[in-house]
Amino acid sequence: MPVDYLLHGKAMVHSHEISRDLKANVQWLKEYLGYKETFDLIVREFKIGSRQVALVYLDSFVSQTDLTLIMQELFKTPDDQLNHPSLAILLNRKIPFIEITPETALDKTADQILAGPAALLVDGITHAIIMDVRKYPDRNPSEPSLERVLRGPKDGFVETLIFNTILIRRRLRDPNLRIEIHEVGRRSRADVALIYIKDIADDYFVRQIRKRIKDINVDALTMSEKALQEWIMHKPWWNPFPNSRFTERPDVAAEHLTEGHVLVMIDTSPNAMILPVSFFSFLQSVEEYHEDVMVGTYLKWVRFLGVALSWFLPPLWYAMLVSHTHLPDGWQTLIHPTVTEIPIIWQLIGAEIGVDLLRLALTFSPDPLTQSMGFFGAILLGDIAVKAKLIDAQVMVFVAIAAVGTFSAPDIDFGMAVRLLRIFLLIMTGLGELVGVPWDGFFLGILIPIIILVRTNSFGMRYSWPVYPLDGSALGSEFIRKPLNRKFLRPSITLPIDKTHRRPKPKV
Repeated sequence: MPVDYLLHGKAMVHSHEISRDLKANVQWLKEYLGYKETFDLIVREFKIGSRQVALVYLDSFVSQTDLTLIMQELFKTPDDQLNHPSLAILLNRKIPFIEITPETALDKTADQILAGPAALLVDGITHAIIMDVRKYPDRNPSEPSLERVLRGPKDGFVETLIFNTILIRRRLRDPNLRIEIHEVGRRSRADVALIYIKDIADDYFVRQIRKRIKDINVDALTMSEKALQEWIMHKPWWNPFPNSRFTERPDVAAEHLTEGHVLVMIDTSPNAMILPVSFFSFLQSVEEYHEDVMVGTYLKWVRFLGVALSWFLPPLWYAMLVSHTHLPDGWQTLIHPTVTEIPIIWQLIGAEIGVDLLRLALTFSPDPLTQSMGFFGAILLGDIAVKAKLIDAQVMVFVAIAAVGTFSAPDIDFGMAVRLLRIFLLIMTGLGELVGVPWDGFFLGILIPIIILVRTNSFGMRYSWPVYPLDGSALGSEFIRKPLNRKFLRPSITLPIDKTHRRPKPKV
């Protein structure tokens, strides 16, 4: 905390209060904020009539137009109206701006300045006038690249928190919608929003999440939503399953709020964290709800098949190969690789690493090179490797199918978790083959993740819901896209206060 000090032996300024001596207040703020040491701190000292005034703000964080209009209005104040004690009331009336608040503490005033608003200090007045004239660097809302839809809204969250809350309020004009703001980080003091609908969200979830946000003890959350997630979600590092979901779509965020979920957002990040979640939450896509019921159900099944193939296909093929499994006529050719000089297990692991290398190369390549590296790089490298007999063509096919299945998962964190599980299953099958029991290794590689999945929870709720604990109606909804006009109950995983989407019928 800043210390108290004596200015020219005249006025003692305390860190917790603003004195009547303007010079002492301004000197304290200059020392605390590093005036002249940081180029973007602006201290504009001028007179309103016979009164000394100081305007303190961070350059490029405020709207210069708004500040100019405010100063022009203040300059019009007649000298005969500047007598204390009516000055404080007069200034509040003379400032032509809506978002102004008084602040009596110097350290709180400094915090406000660092957050973007401008502070107006007047000689003889024991409070600063905080004017929220911020003008954020921003971009226009655009469709998130990871959650595209063929039909539906094309807007998405941006890096400015206040704009994101507006996108949610456009969809939910509910007076019970609550958006709490918390400051997190001793140095970053990042704005973290806790968003929920008061008469739907369970009080226990809200209290627990609020407590964990307030308990964060760190210098800065510069990595935004990922750092926030690791502080809020107490999950072992070795557990691959994500127990919170991110979305950049305001329609998805609003829908989860109506189901009783709680959102956590942080300024400078375009992602909303959804809590609590289950395993099936990561297999839901907004696309299926913008299609007809049958089409949406079909897309669900294709997605489940893709994720299942991504998890099991290469290890299953390898287990069948090394155990000399006999398939029906016509299918036996699937487990007859031609390149066997290099052990198949190493071919599979090498192909998996190659896919990840290609993915990383595409992620960090300049945009003009991305398309050429994606299509031609994969085709040429794979074809050359097969012709050089470094890898079998069947290995390439099965790994490629698994890779495509990974990206069929709507959530990238869940897709990468499935990828890790596939590699783990492949390694367990290979270890089983070393001791002559490949199928034992295969089934053990499945059993261990399932045990982890069942034991995982999200704020006390079972990650395996609605399979365990069993909820037949909810489980059916996960496999069949219900018509929206037949959705009556909110999911029980959120323990909603208001359990139904429908209003009770009026009594006749």
